[in-house]
Amino acid sequence: MTDQTVRRITSWFGIAGFVVFLAAMPLYFLGMESVARLEDAGSFATYIVSTHINQLVRSSLADPLIMICFLVFSAGLRHLAIRINPDFSWLATLSFGASILLVGIELVGDGLQAGAALDTTVKADPSVVRGLMEASFPFYGAIGLLVSALLLGSLGFLILATKVLRKWIACFAFGAAMLCVLMSPSILGGTDLTGFYTASGYAPFLGQGALLIWFLFASVSLLPKRE
Repeated sequence: MTDQTVRRITSWFGIAGFVVFLAAMPLYFLGMESVARLEDAGSFATYIVSTHINQLVRSSLADPLIMICFLVFSAGLRHLAIRINPDFSWLATLSFGASILLVGIELVGDGLQAGAALDTTVKADPSVVRGLMEASFPFYGAIGLLVSALLLGSLGFLILATKVLRKWIACFAFGAAMLCVLMSPSILGGTDLTGFYTASGYAPFLGQGALLIWFLFASVSLLPKRE
């Protein structure tokens, strides 16, 4: 397989992953206007019952597809960087390892939320639904954000060292890494789903969104240029 083919596959899978994210984005917010506080386990379980299809589609189908595309992209970028400058293969391996770790973390969070949604298909046990959902928050939040910061930081240095992508994409990676670090202490802000700087609020979503936007920019920049 030629480097040009790897470049094309890497770019296409990256763009495809972002397209899946855009298609699934409404599933993150549908029904949020009626969401109950996590402390009210009964009302929260009722909310999950009313949105369990959205939860299952997002966590069991859309998110794994995004992660698959992200893994293919990460493997392709590692290959291209090493081909350009083998001296930085350790940095390429670090970024690829961080991407594998991040995928594992995200899928654990997805599995917990999918389990909560499945529990509502028979007879929802409010304590089980609350426990599973609450257990997923650190994976999407502080844990996932810090690993994302490691991934973005290593990618930024890899890009500067090998010039596998443009310099401004490396700068964007550093900025996104800083945002992830700044958003990670939101785990200390409680569990209000409609809050901002909370474990499951909009702050963690901003950090995750920064990674996805970088993902899109890097994928588009890898599109092979016509001769």
